[in-house]
Amino acid sequence: MRADASLTSPFARLGAALARRPRAVLAVALVLFVGAAVYGAPVSEHLPVGGLEISGSESEQAAREAADRFGVGSADLLVLYRNPGGDVRDPLFGLQINDVLGPVLSDPGVLGATTVYDTNQSTLVSRDGSETLVVVALSGDGLHKLATYHRVAPLLRAVEPPVEVLIGGQVPVSDDIQAIARADALAAELVALPIALLLTLLFFRSFVAALLPIAIGGFVLAASAALTRLASNFTEISIFAMNVGAFLGLGLSIDYALLLVQRFREELARGLAPRDAAAATLDTAGRAVWISGLTVMLSLAVLIPVPMPVLHSVAIGGVLVVGAALFAALGVLPALLAWLGPRVNRWRIGHARLDAAPSPFWRRVGGVSMRHPVLTIAGCVALLGAFALPVRRMETAMPDSAVLAPESEARLVDEALSDPARFDPGGASAIPMVVTLRGSPLDPANLRSLRAFAATLGAIPGIEGVRSAFADLDPDALSPEALARAAASEPTATKLRRMVDGNAALLIADNAHPWQSAASGEIVEAIRAAPHPGLEVKVGGPTAQMVDLVETLKDYALVAVALVAGWNFLVLLAAFRSVFVPIKAILMNCLSLGASYGLLVWVFQDGHGARLLDFQPLEGVDPTIPLVMFAVVFGLSMDYEVFLLSRIQEEWRRTRDNRASVIEGLARTGRIITSAALILLVVVGAFVAGDLVYVKQIGLGMAAAIALDVTIVRALLVPATMQLMGDWNWWAPRWMRPRAAAIDARRLAPPGPTPG
Repeated sequence: MRADASLTSPFARLGAALARRPRAVLAVALVLFVGAAVYGAPVSEHLPVGGLEISGSESEQAAREAADRFGVGSADLLVLYRNPGGDVRDPLFGLQINDVLGPVLSDPGVLGATTVYDTNQSTLVSRDGSETLVVVALSGDGLHKLATYHRVAPLLRAVEPPVEVLIGGQVPVSDDIQAIARADALAAELVALPIALLLTLLFFRSFVAALLPIAIGGFVLAASAALTRLASNFTEISIFAMNVGAFLGLGLSIDYALLLVQRFREELARGLAPRDAAAATLDTAGRAVWISGLTVMLSLAVLIPVPMPVLHSVAIGGVLVVGAALFAALGVLPALLAWLGPRVNRWRIGHARLDAAPSPFWRRVGGVSMRHPVLTIAGCVALLGAFALPVRRMETAMPDSAVLAPESEARLVDEALSDPARFDPGGASAIPMVVTLRGSPLDPANLRSLRAFAATLGAIPGIEGVRSAFADLDPDALSPEALARAAASEPTATKLRRMVDGNAALLIADNAHPWQSAASGEIVEAIRAAPHPGLEVKVGGPTAQMVDLVETLKDYALVAVALVAGWNFLVLLAAFRSVFVPIKAILMNCLSLGASYGLLVWVFQDGHGARLLDFQPLEGVDPTIPLVMFAVVFGLSMDYEVFLLSRIQEEWRRTRDNRASVIEGLARTGRIITSAALILLVVVGAFVAGDLVYVKQIGLGMAAAIALDVTIVRALLVPATMQLMGDWNWWAPRWMRPRAAAIDARRLAPPGPTPG
């Protein structure tokens, strides 16, 4: 075997260094793997579902002040008690419920409980009188609330037959989602890995070569779990980050390993020694992997500043898992390849060619699209535009218990409260407000302002009433002495103790609509727009949280789009020293992304394929999904952009023939890009088959974008547009040209396919 002394780039030196002591590198990798597997195994126990509250928003401030000043928390537990054949207003039944709640309220993690027996609130009783709702508020963050729920749930169920109990609310929903997430992740990995192994075996026709991407994928799964658990010690990480990170890390690591293993086999076939082959592999495919991984990480990093736990944690988890994939592909795999050497081709199946022979099929595809570029572009744009049409009807809908199994208690409670034949829909949709004044709320001037504001709110359509401590305290009808007596008498005195603290008062608007409905959102906006001179009003509750979430996402969307597009432009500009290639790539990514958005609406909002994918059609797409998908898909699409364009650029610099270089680049990369995309689709598809609708939406959107990107965009649009652009494809300003000429295109070139 011969040596190659021409490899002196940083990537080549890294490959050579790893190849010099492969056993030492592999020993360190093995220790890291074992440690990561042990440390990361219980990661799901350390991850809450993650809230949708916006840090610093009005709703978040209102929730914090309501809890601190009035002991009022969110509807963490909604406990539905049913008295078959009886009336829950029966005093004996009420005594039984209060006896049950006594030990619950003694738990340090319980803020308080709201019942019909202490508030006389009619919305807490079903229309037929056989059911009553108890609202329990818990303290602490998501994990603390889960721990409290597990402690008090048996106490809440300690009733005498024939009383029936169902427990729902935000915390039980989170508990169910955690269990589903764990089961989905395990099932998806058990399905994805064997299928991915089969596909790599069909591609490489060698068991040893086929096992390497799977081994790297397993290493990355362990590393990503450990890194996610580690990150959870410093910031809140949602359990969704675990699932999204798992399919992102597994898919990317297998893709990267596929490219590197194939390139290593080609370098061996050229006659290089294993150490030099490893150096050459990192110098070529390794550089392309680094560029594409960096692009994905930068795209995801754009979401980290979003002040929302779910998006923030998914972004952090994604950056960590892609970093782990890059470490495994560029820091572990080269040592493993150097150690194996020619043994990487052992246990072959059939005949496998190891050179980079171009694919006749992809040569024909490129030739056809370049012979008719205008027609090809028009047809592709029309097709992608047709896929994108449903985007015009996109609605957003907050996730609720409908994402759970039909037999889930949390879902049964939610369905009961949402059924107008059973409960007044406002029972779980109340809108709390924290009102701050200058001075005591019992000051006559302040009482007038509070009562006037409550009257204004009561006139808003959809508000059935406003609860406060001031209904019987009219400073214009009572003398100061009578006002003081009324404040000291019951039930006003109890209301004042519960709803007044210093210079702040709590008002609660009874909403006639389900909390997640558009009508409820309009009510919150009307409350915030209502005049309130002399009062500082903070509107809270789940509906206000929904309104703040949607508005924040709208405000941040343009910034995120600009940053992601900007990162991608700069990365491609640095990689190819071309102005038009990055612009063209960004425009094409937008086309495939728009088409995948359209598919999301068609499936999840319109309900097509609901039975096949096993979910209940939603009123809209989760509001966080479009932004997450934009960052993830934009980054992933650049993988295949880099792999294809780098080989095209290599051929163009060698021949200066635009048409020949495009066809040759497509012919040499078409098969391996398709194989890599197919493996990624299998991994993503395994997670789409799970039960978490949030992960289904991200996964299906990613799968659609990848499939469209590899087929329509890379196979047809890229050759056609490059034919029209001609030599302008590689135009750069004069100040960039000397550096462009110095770049060794071979170092950016991905491995070619191995026809079977």
